[in-house]
Order: sequence, then structure tokens, then C-alpha cells
Amino acid sequence: MNLKFTYTRPGASRLILLFAGWGMSPRPLDDVSMPGYDVAVVWDYRDMSAPWLEELSGYEETVVVAWSFGVHAASRFMASHPGFRVTARIAVNGTRFTADDSRGIPRAIFDATLAGLSERSVIKFNMRMCGGAAAYKEFALRAPARSVDDLREELSAFDTCEAPRMLWDKAFVSQDDMIIPAANQSEAWASDAVQTIVIDGPHLPDFNRLLRGCLTDKSHVEKRFRKAETTYDDNATAQYATAARLLDLAASHAPAAVGDILEAGCGTGRFTSMLLDRFGPARATLWDLHIAPQIEALRTSHPDIALTTLSCDAESEIARQPDEAFDMILSASTVQWFNSLRSFLTEASRTLRPGGVIALSTYGPDTMCEPRVALGTSGRFLSLEQISRCVPSSLSVAEITEERHTSLFGSPLEVLRHMSRTGVNGLSAGDSGDTAAGCRMLRNYPLDSEGKAPLTYHPIYLVLKKS
Repeated sequence: MNLKFTYTRPGASRLILLFAGWGMSPRPLDDVSMPGYDVAVVWDYRDMSAPWLEELSGYEETVVVAWSFGVHAASRFMASHPGFRVTARIAVNGTRFTADDSRGIPRAIFDATLAGLSERSVIKFNMRMCGGAAAYKEFALRAPARSVDDLREELSAFDTCEAPRMLWDKAFVSQDDMIIPAANQSEAWASDAVQTIVIDGPHLPDFNRLLRGCLTDKSHVEKRFRKAETTYDDNATAQYATAARLLDLAASHAPAAVGDILEAGCGTGRFTSMLLDRFGPARATLWDLHIAPQIEALRTSHPDIALTTLSCDAESEIARQPDEAFDMILSASTVQWFNSLRSFLTEASRTLRPGGVIALSTYGPDTMCEPRVALGTSGRFLSLEQISRCVPSSLSVAEITEERHTSLFGSPLEVLRHMSRTGVNGLSAGDSGDTAAGCRMLRNYPLDSEGKAPLTYHPIYLVLKKS
């Protein structure tokens, strides 16, 4: 396999490792970017060795995005290199099957493509991949400069047996895919993905739009919450009601003795103070993308508790922690920003002592549905059922429940102000700083029968125990 970095930024600690499809090169994908991430493209699967692996060792977080037959290749790669840590796995218009009548490309079509491969058939294939002649014209300007012999060798090299099974975080399926039937993809992902998302468009998607909709630009999240540090506590009524409920659930399953607590996403410290009062640990480790100044006051208010604070990304930092380091791990309204809840829980379980508890709250798909309706955008939050699929076998579910709360505001402008003052964002990554998008939200916001502007929160609570 070959690898080329197509997008880099100074000091980047996060990487998107993009496995291209059959017959590709970096050229058609050299405009793929995502704020906060470097991008490296993998292509040409005639040789499945990865001599470039050492080049990737310096990243704190690696997200695998695999497209088309690249899903099969990425599955084989990850199975062959279990020590290479991948934070999240995202599949796009591909499965772990290549030639398969119900879960990949029908075998007869695969065989006919290989037998009849020519310059003309490659053009026809690419036209179908792009969804028609108009899109193909743009693709042709940056099409891979590879010979038919190269493509034949690569297609012949693909193992038509299924790749090793593993749980992927998200699987995107284009309903207009003319290469791998959408129904076949959906069948393959029924048991292999936490979340399957049907999207518009052809086999070759708009990667920039897709990535901005499913990955978190954590520098942007940090910026928003840092800006809201002085206004958050007075406006986050829904968040603190959720935190109080989470605390009660955690307390009902807490171990008898709590020596070490980890809180992922300590924010302004209001929830932190509550959990320190409730459990009285000997030591508390507090993480957030940015440690707010208010956190320092906890050292005075809780002098008997040894506090350790760290500005970090909890998704990557949890992997650095030693085994069985904590008695409790808590997180209130934070993990919805993670790229993979599944990976975080797997690592968190490893760091938990026997009898320990993980308690977290996150947000379900109905959260902020009103701004999304106004903008015509989709959400990225997991459902209760999908969250349950993220729980590793090393943990048992003590509690999993959900609620829905709707607050009424005097106007859509008040909703927008609330969102700004709490650092939350119902807009897509691409719209978050777009004045035009904000105006469109205000114009199209759904009002109730009395002219009020509703805003829904959909908290989901999860309490896990380690035996």
C-alpha cells in the first residue's frame, strides 16, 4: 500500500487516514480537508504491506476513513496491526466484503468487470462512480494516472473472501450508489456498525461535507466553551438538571470506597463540586480541552482532596492512563463531542478497577432538533440503542435511560443567545461561524401555537460496572 499526506497543518496532533477505493490515487482526493486534522491517503492494494506505518506514530488521535473497496483493505490493515491505535472507524460506501451477492458487489459484476477491463470500461466505471456524465467531467480533470494493467493487477489482488469483522463507528451508505448496491451495504452493516447513515449522492461522496458532519473539530469546541466560561453557569439550566440526575444514578451504583475519580469534561467545575461533595474521593483527576479559571477554587473548597487538572482531549488521554487507575469515571454532557464513544469506553474499562463504575450523560438525536429543522441539517448524536452497542464486553450495564426536555424561549434570537452563552451548537461544523446560516435559522425557526421558540434537549444516561 502507498501513502501520501495530502493536507497538513503545523503542529497537528490528529490524523485522518483515508483508505481510497480500487483504482484510485491521491489526485481525486487531494482537496479533502477537515479543520484540526492532517489527511493522509492510502491507495493501491496490490501489496498490503504498510512500510509507512512509522510515519504515523506521532499523532495523538487517528481516525480511519475508508471508502469503497478501501473498507475491505482497511479492515485487513487494522486486523494485521492491532497495536496501531485507531480512535474511530468510519466507512463510506463500502463493506468488509468485496464480491458478495448480498453484502458487496454482486459476484457476476465483479467477475465481468475484471474480465472486460479496458480504458473504455474504466471510463464507464468512473462515470457510474460519479453518478453521471456531468460530475464525471469534473472528476476527469484529476483522475488517477494509472494504467489499465495496474488496475487489473489491483482488482485481481483483492481477496474475495470477507475481511475480518470489527465494529465500525459509522457507516455511510449513498442511496444512489451505482457501484455497490445500497441494499447490500445496509445488509452488511446491520451487525458491523454502531450507526448506519443513509445519505444522498453517488458512490463518490462529497468527503469534505461528510467529514464536517461526523467528526469534531475539537479546537472549535474548545473555542466556543472558553468564550462561554463567564456565562455558562447562569444559562446552562438544562445541563445542570442533567448533571444532577447523573449524579443520583452514579451514587446508586458507586463502590463502597472511592479513592480515585476521573472526570472527563470538568467545564466550569459546578458539577465537579457536586461529585466531590457526594463521593469525597482521596484523589480527583479533572480533564477538559481547556481548564477554566473557576476550577482552581475547588482546591480551596475541597482541601482534603488531591486535585490534578489537565488540559487535554479525553479521547486520546484515556489511552495513556495505566490499568486499574480509577474507582469511578464520570462525564456529564461531554462524550457527544467524541469521535468514538466505543473506543473511549473500551479504554476507560481498562483503566477502571474491579467493582468500579463509569457514569456518563450524553445527548440523543432529538437534541436541538428545532435549529436543525430550521437549517435543514441532520444531527450526529447516537440513539440509546446505538449507545448500548458501544459498551464493551468487559462492562455490564447497570443503568441506561433517556429523557426529553423542551424549554420555551421568547424568540428564535433568544435561542441563539442561549446557545452562544452555553457554548453549545446546534449548527453543523460548516455553519457554526456562518452569519448567513444564523440568519436562516432565525428566519425558519419552528414556533409553537403561542409564538414561542422551543428548544429540545434529549439526555441519555449510562452507568456501567466492572466486575
